Amino acid sequence: IKLFLTCVSVSLLVTAQDFPVSIIHLNDFHARFEEVNSNSGTCKPDDGEVCIGGYGRVVTTVKRLYEEKKDLNPIYLNAGDNFQGTLWYNIHRWNVTSYFLNLLRADVMTLGNHEFDHKVEGVVPFLDSINSPIVIANVDASEEPDFDGKFTKSFIIDKYTRKIGVIGVMLQSTPNIASTGKLRFTDEATAVREEAAKLKSQGIDIIIVLSHSGLEVDIEIATNGGPDIDVIVGGHSHTFLWTGNDAPGPDYPRGEYPTIVEQTQHGNRRVLIVQASAYTKYLGDITVYFDDAGELVRYVGAPIYLGPEIQPDPEIQQLMQPWKQIVDEAGLRIVGSSKIEISKDGCSNGECNSGSLVTDAFVHSYVLQGPPAKGWIHASMSLTNNGGIRSLPTTPGTLNYGDLVAIIPFENTLDTLELRGDYVLEMLEYSARSTLTWLQVSGMKIVFNMTKPEGERVLSALLLCNECDVPAYEPLDLQRMYRFIMPSFLAGGGDGYYMISENRQNHVVGGIDIDAFERYVAQMSPLMNPITGRITVVR
Repeated sequence: IKLFLTCVSVSLLVTAQDFPVSIIHLNDFHARFEEVNSNSGTCKPDDGEVCIGGYGRVVTTVKRLYEEKKDLNPIYLNAGDNFQGTLWYNIHRWNVTSYFLNLLRADVMTLGNHEFDHKVEGVVPFLDSINSPIVIANVDASEEPDFDGKFTKSFIIDKYTRKIGVIGVMLQSTPNIASTGKLRFTDEATAVREEAAKLKSQGIDIIIVLSHSGLEVDIEIATNGGPDIDVIVGGHSHTFLWTGNDAPGPDYPRGEYPTIVEQTQHGNRRVLIVQASAYTKYLGDITVYFDDAGELVRYVGAPIYLGPEIQPDPEIQQLMQPWKQIVDEAGLRIVGSSKIEISKDGCSNGECNSGSLVTDAFVHSYVLQGPPAKGWIHASMSLTNNGGIRSLPTTPGTLNYGDLVAIIPFENTLDTLELRGDYVLEMLEYSARSTLTWLQVSGMKIVFNMTKPEGERVLSALLLCNECDVPAYEPLDLQRMYRFIMPSFLAGGGDGYYMISENRQNHVVGGIDIDAFERYVAQMSPLMNPITGRITVVR
């Protein structure tokens, strides 16, 4: 595999017969119907925040690009994760999502893992109501009859003089992070390679992969997905790609737009990979030119920053009002305030004050229940996956209910369970494997040595006792049982934490996480939680 840094426009040999395809792409919308701030939370202009994005700006920009590129065969693709992330979804669910996406229909769409946040039955009504074809090549739905038949492996766009094949794919490990029932997910690259060969046999020689798998997997697909694919339009990893040093907007580029993979095993063919961050802050825009044989010869494009100078589509803004009124009635209710910035810095590789805030709130919910028969609290420790902490306010100030939902939007129950100490150690070692699995904690003091190999990185772990008269931190005992509070996602083995789900004892389903969080913020405001040293990392 060879990755190439690229310029925004590359020309090989262009002739008059070259066929352009203008790809407009959106990924990881996450219910950002309203404008967002630079941290992707609902914007508060009265607090001095700069308002960007929002579905109105998406529609304005897609319409403009369709008009400007009407001679370049424009297509509009949606790479999934349209559900979840704001109170709009928590209240309106799939209804509002399909309603507004249908107003500007994508030519093709795939699904993301968050479409399954309310299980298979939560996404089926969306599939029944959405007017865009849904493509997923690596899912077997034969054991989920309500889901089966509502998607295809690929879709052929035939509205122009040449046909364009679009293959859908989702992350094979989606069942680890979502409630996908009896759906079976297969290897991404294999599914793409097989479906692309079928399309090629039908005379389709322009083939796009629409992927909700993340940039790393997209690179694998580009490498091993066969000689028939040309472009991968991605999502899931929320990756902002940009070529050059003048990237607009709040996000930092994580690679080139497009990222190019050379298929050395197929005559050095090049496959383009594009992605456009997340949360409506950007819209992807690339035009790719193909020769008569369907080989890519030229491309030009860059993500478009949906900044404040872009006017939201007025029709969309008007249609949003009745939905927004219901959201505002719930979301604008003031719960508390913060004296400091609530930050995600360090959430994926250390301690962050937002993680401490959330996990402390979980423990506090059991303080309010009064002392148990033995000790000072039923459960003195909690943890959460860093992916469960989402958008944050950008500045200190008031916190309304909508802000809290944006921080932890997934409506998990707060469960208690017991784990033996050796499984606690296994859990902590698993946390240190990757930024994707990193935990935030309360009632624990952990030291990780990241210079050590996987499985040997926990240097020390002190746990806060609960069956004691005076709370104190004690060294982890591998044979002792420990009680934790955690979101039901983790209790069920989400993010690969099977050492929890397979070894838990005395599992009790608790109340909804957002209710505990709201009570904590109301009681503890103004918030001023610092970094306390509960997680120390040696590098």
